[in-house]
Amino acid sequence: MATKTLIILVLVVACVYAVHEYKTHDYYAHPKYEFKYGVDDPHTHDLKERAEKRDGHTVEQEYGWHEKDREVKLKKLDEHAQQVKIEIQHHHHH
Repeated sequence: MATKTLIILVLVVACVYAVHEYKTHDYYAHPKYEFKYGVDDPHTHDLKERAEKRDGHTVEQEYGWHEKDREVKLKKLDEHAQQVKIEIQHHHHH
């Protein structure tokens, strides 16, 4: 009887172990992603946007928003903000 119980116990443990997925995390994988989002509210005239792209150690970020008479875009070309480009477009109202 003890042998049958031991065999059943071993089979149950083997089945549970086989069903449980063992996942590993690759800590050395090449990081790569891209996202973009924005706000465009016609009621408050709030208009903002943000984008980010990463490929390995290179990260590019871009921010943009509208003010009363101009549009501002700020672009950071790396993760340390070593290279920054600012664009300002003035909108003339007649």
